[in-house]
Amino acid sequence: MSTSSNPTASLLSPDDFVQDTPFAPAQAPATTPAADLIDGVTVTPLVARADHRGALTELLTMRDGLIEPIVHVYEVEAKAGSIRGWVYHRHQFDRLAYTRGRLRVVLFDIRQDSPTFNKLSVLIVGKERPSLLRIPPFVAHGVQNLGSEDTTFINMPTRVYDPRDPDKSRLPIDDPRIPFSFQD
Repeated sequence: MSTSSNPTASLLSPDDFVQDTPFAPAQAPATTPAADLIDGVTVTPLVARADHRGALTELLTMRDGLIEPIVHVYEVEAKAGSIRGWVYHRHQFDRLAYTRGRLRVVLFDIRQDSPTFNKLSVLIVGKERPSLLRIPPFVAHGVQNLGSEDTTFINMPTRVYDPRDPDKSRLPIDDPRIPFSFQD
């Protein structure tokens, strides 16, 4: 990077920039039917706006209505073939954005008072189906990278992570009480 010390060079001003062209909201694919999902889980399709430089994907916006505040954001790396899970949270909703790779997300409802208690939902998300999943407390979930390359996803939970009192409970991935095998 070089800087010019030429005193006769013109100065840059805000008027030298060109205003972005307005755009119409992109039409997202249809959402997953409610009958296929656990009560309280939502799947929002994410749409990439691409041009010759690459693409931009909005992960979360208030444009379509109110959302819980963004209080904590982190990126998770999923090694090729890896499995993360089973976990659930007592207080927070996970808001997981998948835009890369190919991942299988498995959800299992452990809320005894839920209309979908003991229901299992399986979703394939990632580059071919970019999605934002909102997972309520007490819905166990696991994520498997189905691809041959490492990938990442973003979590924007509704509560700040407290390392002294983590809101996360775990169960071994092969626990027989969840009727799903990641090995199949």
